[in-house]
Amino acid sequence: KEEEYPVGSECCPKCSPGYRVKEACGELTGTLCVPCDPGTYTAHLNGLSECLQCRVCDPALGLVTRQKCSRTENTVCVCDQGHFCISEDGDDCAECRPHTLCRPGQRVRARGTERQDRVCEDCPPGTFSPSGTLEECQ
Repeated sequence: KEEEYPVGSECCPKCSPGYRVKEACGELTGTLCVPCDPGTYTAHLNGLSECLQCRVCDPALGLVTRQKCSRTENTVCVCDQGHFCISEDGDDCAECRPHTLCRPGQRVRARGTERQDRVCEDCPPGTFSPSGTLEECQ
């Protein structure tokens, strides 16, 4: 059954999300579940003896916290402003890089997003972009 987990040749009821197994069930007792400690979580029914460690959003990797960890959900990390994702971990971004800076004499052909780098393009002859931050050359 989905709401049970194996213990030897027996099956015990799983713990609810946000809880872990402290003691497996016995012949006359149910599973003893305890809440996850701060900094840990379980997102599903489980037979875990330890909760899972919450993710840390590392600013050195260009990450910021969108949603803090709770007993039932892991931390959600996203790219800091001006960064885009270069490495994914499941649905989350694991590492971000700053958007490319366009040089003077270039225009921004496509703005950077959380999933895509900025695209720069040289200005046509006879036009210029003094800072490389404009979308149209002058």
